[in-house]
Amino acid sequence: IKFSPLQPTLSTAMRLLVLSLFCLSLAAPRSAQPPPPPTAQCVADAYPPPPDTLVPTARVNLDEPPATRWRQVVAPRAAGMRALLGQFRQFLFNLTGSDSLMNIVDKEMVPLSQTLPEPFRSELDGVSALSNLSLGEVTLFNVFYELFPLCTSILAEDSSGRLFHARNMDFGLFLGWNVTNSSWIIADYLRPLLVNVEFYRGGRLVFLSSHYAGYIGVLTGLRPHQFSLSVNSRVSAKTQSLAGVVEWLLGIRDQYWLGVATRAVLENATDYGQAKQRLANWKLIAPVYFILGGAKHLEGCVITRDRAAGAADIWERAAAGNHSWYLLQTNYDHWKSPNPIDNRRGPGNACMAKKGQDEAASFSGLFNVLSSIPVLNKLTVYTALMRVDDATLVAYRRQCPDPCAPW
Repeated sequence: IKFSPLQPTLSTAMRLLVLSLFCLSLAAPRSAQPPPPPTAQCVADAYPPPPDTLVPTARVNLDEPPATRWRQVVAPRAAGMRALLGQFRQFLFNLTGSDSLMNIVDKEMVPLSQTLPEPFRSELDGVSALSNLSLGEVTLFNVFYELFPLCTSILAEDSSGRLFHARNMDFGLFLGWNVTNSSWIIADYLRPLLVNVEFYRGGRLVFLSSHYAGYIGVLTGLRPHQFSLSVNSRVSAKTQSLAGVVEWLLGIRDQYWLGVATRAVLENATDYGQAKQRLANWKLIAPVYFILGGAKHLEGCVITRDRAAGAADIWERAAAGNHSWYLLQTNYDHWKSPNPIDNRRGPGNACMAKKGQDEAASFSGLFNVLSSIPVLNKLTVYTALMRVDDATLVAYRRQCPDPCAPW
């Protein structure tokens, strides 16, 4: 991957956009607040989920030109993408009283897209054409997903050595609360955009991933018979995200966007060890947790990353105390206590312990854990289940009926 040369330009408008979007991601509106969370659960009957919640599958042929390869993913969902951007535009207008921020997006995000390495630059052009959205809007689509996912990921191994990887993807925090439906507005618009993607090259399946249509990076993926991967935001280091975006805009482009890094790993790393080495050492635009599962006994770890090259911590399954058969990661450093108003870790671990390895280390067991409040919450858009040994990745759209935790 070749990065664009240094071009140290950052307009006043772009400074305003970056700062405004970052602040909006951290501050809830003063009205229409969600209700307080209910008591934690550990359910046993959520699996199997309703068949109509199964996320459909599409194919991307990496041998096709970048500008057209996303056609099967984007074209059928273009109206939903436009509806999502329309809602986001309305959200910004309601907060600011004007269209100024989205006007900046339409103008200033285009140069940002041109700084991305190929083939991602041309893929964004293609997504723009296929969706009838401006290139600025499509670029915003991709930047926003990079910085603000809240998630729960679990690695588990059953007593026979089969490895499982599961995750809840939570998204849309503070981007508007629907009082009528008791839901986060952006999460409601994202669910119809979900699609699992099979990436092929030379007629061979290279990797699988779960996507929002229009996002060309990877936050959940699997390379058959080699490794699985999910990405969780690192909340405690959130301010580093803004610094990374500003550096990129100023022309300091020796770091990877998260989706570019994970997709490059899934496309090109040939085994668990190689994937681990790259994810631990590449310089990144934002701090993050990489939850990496392998294909052999005890292969699995959580890689805690700052932006600088080199892992802040690598938490191996073998070092997980009295439960080395699994690891559970949310959005806080595993050696620190989670935020008390966002403690999914404690209920999740309690549910795993209650079920034990025989029950929890399976698709049904993990789905039930991920369906237990507050691990399942109003932000949860999908649950993905992966097995490396048989190249399985299935995902389900999620809705959390009341009473449910807001996050």
